[in-house]
Formats: sequence, C-alpha cells, structure tokens
Amino acid sequence: MAFEATLISAGDAAALGQKIGEANQALADHPAGTGVGQTLIGDFNALQASIAAAQQIFNQAANYTDTQLAEAIADLNAALASFEAAIIPAGNPAALAALLSDARQALADHPEGAGVGEASGSARSALQSAIDDAQAIVDAAANQTGDRLSDAVVALTKAMARFEAAWVGLVLTAPANGLYGAGDTLRFTVFYGYEVTVTGMPVLPLRVGADSVTQTVYAPYTGALGTAITELTFEYKVPAGLADTDGLEAANALELPAGAGIDRVSGGAAPLAYVAPATGGIRIVAIPPEITLSTSPNGSSRQVVSVTANVYGEASGNMLTALRWLPGNVSTAEFAGGTSGTDLMAASQFTVTVNGDYTVYAQDGAGNETAKSVIVNGISSGNPGPSAPIVPDRPPTSRTTVTVQPAGGIIVRVDSSDIERTSRPDGTAIERIQLSERIREQVLEALKSMKNTTIEIIVDDREAAVQTKFPAAWIAEIAKAYPNSVVETKLNDSSYRLPVSLLDLAALAKRLGTDVSAMTVSIVQERSGQDIRREIERIGVSQGFAVQSDVIDFKVTLEANGQTLEVREFGGMYVARSIQLAGGTADRNLVAVYYDRANSQVSFVPTRLLAGPNGTTEAALNVPHNSFFTVVDVKARQFADLQGHWAKTDAELLASKLLVNGVTADRFAPASTLTRAEFSAMLVRGLGLTAKEGEDGVRFADVSASAWYAPMVKAAVEGGLVSGVSSDRFAPNDPITREQMAVMIDGALTLAGYTGQATEPTSGYADREAIASWAQASVARASEAGILQGTADGRFVPKAYATRAEAAVMLKRFLYAIHFID
Repeated sequence: MAFEATLISAGDAAALGQKIGEANQALADHPAGTGVGQTLIGDFNALQASIAAAQQIFNQAANYTDTQLAEAIADLNAALASFEAAIIPAGNPAALAALLSDARQALADHPEGAGVGEASGSARSALQSAIDDAQAIVDAAANQTGDRLSDAVVALTKAMARFEAAWVGLVLTAPANGLYGAGDTLRFTVFYGYEVTVTGMPVLPLRVGADSVTQTVYAPYTGALGTAITELTFEYKVPAGLADTDGLEAANALELPAGAGIDRVSGGAAPLAYVAPATGGIRIVAIPPEITLSTSPNGSSRQVVSVTANVYGEASGNMLTALRWLPGNVSTAEFAGGTSGTDLMAASQFTVTVNGDYTVYAQDGAGNETAKSVIVNGISSGNPGPSAPIVPDRPPTSRTTVTVQPAGGIIVRVDSSDIERTSRPDGTAIERIQLSERIREQVLEALKSMKNTTIEIIVDDREAAVQTKFPAAWIAEIAKAYPNSVVETKLNDSSYRLPVSLLDLAALAKRLGTDVSAMTVSIVQERSGQDIRREIERIGVSQGFAVQSDVIDFKVTLEANGQTLEVREFGGMYVARSIQLAGGTADRNLVAVYYDRANSQVSFVPTRLLAGPNGTTEAALNVPHNSFFTVVDVKARQFADLQGHWAKTDAELLASKLLVNGVTADRFAPASTLTRAEFSAMLVRGLGLTAKEGEDGVRFADVSASAWYAPMVKAAVEGGLVSGVSSDRFAPNDPITREQMAVMIDGALTLAGYTGQATEPTSGYADREAIASWAQASVARASEAGILQGTADGRFVPKAYATRAEAAVMLKRFLYAIHFID
C-alpha cells in the first residue's frame, strides 16, 4: 500500500484545453496579413506551431503530470503574448489631419487665375484630388496602419509641393531631419510649375560646418538631360570626416557651373531662386567612433582587453549603438552591421585565453562604423598561430614584431609604444616611426630566406600625418643584396610601396652635401587639410565629380645636415600606392585623381579597384610621381552625337574617367581629326604623367611655352612617347596619322612596362608596304597587343588621319592592355 501511494498520477488537462481554445480564437480574430488587426505571416505561423505542440500534449494528457501540463500552459501563454504584441495596430492620423488642414488653406489662399499668387485650374484640381484621397484615409483611420498613414502624408506633401510650385514657380524640398553618416545620401528635389530641360550639371550649394568653421559643398544634379521634366533631383553623398552637428543650411538658389543650364520648354531660362526650407534638423556626423584598447594580464593564462568607445556629436543626439568583438584582425564587414560578434554594450572588457589578434567594432546612430585590433601576447598556454614571430625588440617595453609569412614576405607590425607622437610648428599632429637597429637586423636576416622580398611596415595610426623613417644605408644594403625588394608602409587608410632600387641614394646624398651613411629616407603619408579638399570639391562642381575618400599627400624625403630634400618624381618609374575606400563600390563610377596644387587642376590616375585585406576595398594607384591623391565619383558622360556610333561605349567610358572631353558639353565630334598635340595629351593623361620640375621647357621652336599643350608635349617627350618631325619642329597642330599614332602607343607600352613583342603581324595588312620603315615595328607591336586594327578590307591605311573616335578606342584598348583601368 505504501508503494501505491507514491505512484505519480496524470494531471488535469482542462486548463491546457481552455488555453488552446483561446489561442485558436486569437488566430481566427487576427489572420495573417498587413492590415490593422492582422499579423505578419511569420508571427501567425509561430503561434500556429505553438498551438500544435500544446495540442499534442493535450491529446496525450494521460501521460503528463500536473507540472508538465503547467509548463505547456506557460509555453503557450508566452507564444500567445508574443502573437498579441505583433498584432498590427491602427496608426495615428493626427499628422495627416493637420496636413489636410494646411492643404485646404493653400487652396483657399490661391484661387484659380493667372495673376500673382493664383494657380491654374488643373493645379487646383490635382491638389483637391490629393486632399480627397487623404480625407478618405483619415475617415477610415481606425483601419489604417502607421505605414499607410505615413505614405499618405508623403503623397499629400508632394501634391502640396507641386501646387506651391504652380504658383510660386519653384520649390525646394529637403531630406528628412535626422543624423546622416559617412556614405549616406542627402537627396533634395526642386519642383517647377512648368516643364524644363537641363543641360550640364547644375548644383545645389549647401553650407555645412559648426560654429564659425563652415564650408560650402555642392549637391550635383543627378537626373536626365535634355528631357522635359518638372522635378529635379540633387544628391550629396556625405564623405567621411564631415561634421555639422547644428544643422546644415541650403542656399536660396541653384548654381550653374560652366556648361550647365535650366531652361523652360516654352522658351527662356528658368528661374533658379526659391525660398530655402528649414534644414536645421539635418545633422551630419561622418566621423566614426573612436575606440581605445588596452590589455592587462589576469594570471599567466588570461589577458583582459579593456575597451573604451566614444562617439562624435553626442550633444546632437548621436550615440553608440553597437559595440562587439571578434577574434582575429578583421574588418568592419565581418561584424555584419553590428549583428555579428560578442556584444560589449553592457561591459567594458573581455577576457581571452589565446595569444593573437582581437578586433573590437563600434557603430553609432548615424551609421558610422569602425574597427580596431589589438595584439595579445604573453599568455603561456596560448596557441602561437600559423607563423612564429621573431623575438620582439626591447621586450617588454616594445612589442614591435617581425614575422616571416608562410607564403613569403616579411611583416613588421609596429607597436604603439614605438610611435612617437609630436606636433609641427603649425600645430599639425604627426606620428613618427623609426625602426630600431634590432628590428632592422631581423629584417636583413629574414631576407636571406625570402623569395618574395616585400617588407610590410604595418602601423595602426591615429593622426593625420605619419612619417616612417629608415637609415639610407639600410635601404642601400637591401638594394645591393636584394635589388627587387619593396618597402611598403601600410596605414589604416593608405599604403605606399617604395622599390628600394628606385632612389639613386649616392647622387641624392651628394646633393645634400653628405654621404649615404649620414642620410635618412622617409615615407610620409598625410591626410590633407580641409583647404585642399574644398578646392578639389570646387573643381568637382564644374567637372562633375564628388570626392569619395580622404585626400592623401604622399611624399618621399631625404634628410641630412639639417636639410630636407623631397623626391617628387621617379624618372618615369611607376610607384604603387593605395587609398582605402569607405562604403561599397556599387553604383559609383570611381576614379582616382591627383591634384596639382600649383595649377589648381585635377587629373586621372591609373587605378584599379581591388579587394583589400579583411573584406575591404581599396583603390590601387600606379603613378610615376608624388602629389595629393584621392578617389572621386564621376557623373557618367554622354554625347548626343555618339548615339548608335561604334565608338560610343569606349569614348563615353574615357570621358567618364576624366581622360577625354567633348568639343562641347554634349558633342564629341567622333569623325573629326585630332592633332599631334591632342593625341600626345591623351596619352600623357592616360599614363598619369607630369613634366619634370626644374628643367628647361620643350626644345621645339613651334611649341610655345604658353600653349595649353606645352607641358603635355614636354611630358610625352620625356617619357619617350614621341619625338619631333625634325630636330626643332614638333608640328603640334598637324593632324596625326595612324602610323604616327602607332609609334606613340609603342613608346607608351614600353614606358608602362609592357613586355609583349611582335612577331610579324604587319603581314596581315594588305597595304603593309605603305607603312613607313620607322613605323613598321611599332605598328606590329601595337597590332599584336590588340590596340590597333585594320579596316574592314584588311588595310592599315598608315597615312590616313586618325579620327577622335579612333583615338578614343585605341586609348581605351591601350589602358586595358597595361591594366591601368578596370
């Protein structure tokens, strides 16, 4: 009897059955859908699944205890609560009702007529129709979702803007108030009360900045050209580093750079002025959060990583929205917008038990994101990883390491303790790095077993300017033993690859009045000041581009005896460098450019977009000189007289890369001939060349020093692309022949390092005997490279004058052949 008393009896399932009934009724009352009182299909299915699970338990209640049945009721209660929370509520019609009142007042204030302040009957009818639609939604507000009411507000707002444009003549609408971060687009719309056509690129000026430090930037027109329209869209993509926490200011009129125009379809120029809307609520914070990391031991088998993250613009409502960490040296992309990694928002540190890299990610309310890595060393039980670092210099105060990569190459990772942070006399903060003797010796030792002799100096920089210094004797020692070696300085936003054999150190030391042993070589990478960036942006207004990256000033300098000598160009030898890009590359026509400060000009730079480390994208530039460099987004160029033309794609591609221009804003003149000077200029631009400084001008008597093409011809001659028609004549204004063009292209191939050689492709031309002897080899090489082609009947026609269309197509093929464009 005692045993039977201990038997566990089945529970009472009545309460569970009642709860199942309630849940089924909830499903019946709130079916799947997107309307008021409905639920999204995912929430509907989730409750259905919970009911099915509870029903199965109810059906087998004889096998469940009271406790188990109570747990089933609790689970179903939780599912029912989640379902009820997901029921779509009715929206608040107050905003739409207030807007309706304004719309009716607008109708009353502007009766039908042709006088000042009056509106046409069609404009009034259109607004009345929009009012009627909005009123119907307000009348049925109990059945309208918040999204539906918001859509109605947008529709009525647009209708009111169109109505206002019909009597005022011109209205500007601004983006919604809020925070905008790097890569966000501010979209403005101008409404005309009549049809207009647009040519060129009108711009909308915007005043941004804080307090007394402000600047004018420009939102370019992004719509159709030459088409009758009433709405003009202007877009400004927020660049990294820009801040305006007290609200931007829109100008009260559009501006028309050279070649731009807005005209009434009915005739005459359209007005440009309007009443500027209130834009004080549009705040720009394009400065990423700042992360500070430090490590400290927690016994011999653990390290604690302490994290501090600060955001810019807290007073304007910006805040930290995500703080996470992942193992490894990874990019922001690995954190998937703040959804991947271990959350740190409620903590300020995390503990690790394995040596290696760890990365912390932060995101703010404006969408700006950043990631910073820290190297953890000193854990006795950790995994040393795939490659063992050479003993660090000056342990434990310095943690700079030299690592031999399994695939070849050497990485020197500079520890923050070895970065000297100082200020220049003008107040600019600069970080200076000089590798210690022990680190340099380790590099020399590692080079003995290397096939890939690239030495990467990796610096986690924080300031705008970074100077990496090397003893010239060390560079000379590497150049003598390993002449193909490259020293690459890699910062967070840029890199620079210096071939060690590039510099004639003995000659440079002589210029400084010293010897190589007393000289240092520096690579300087510096983000430009706002004055340079603003000047490039100003040029972009007229040329149709917007700056998309930092502006980096790359320099190579030599120092001795208190003197500094800057090396600006490298005798036609190309030096690679890169600039990190913010945001994706889709829907952007990205082109790298260099800025010539002396002449206030921006020019194309040979560039390819490549996958950078850790999922990033970088612009890889290849240039034979130093200057200011940046990446811009160029508005696609189109020419009316290229519609249906065989050269349309290539000519417009080059125009969109700032390499060729039309004869007017919308005409390319493809059948026109071009001169020797013009084709020289095209090749010089495509190669990214500049004329050498401090030397005499062009030696040709018929090339005036003041002619626009003089520096282009000088650069072409210095680069070995072209010679004169005689010892003292260049004939700059003579039309260029196809065989002359072939010789220039051949010289350009050699300068760019193209190694392909011709066999005998000129034998394929029916008129090969007509090709001049001095052009035979060049025609052969350029033809085999796929740059030159004959006519449909198999002739080369060497004496024929080349057309602008032919020149554009040949230049595009040439740049593809040498991998100077994507």
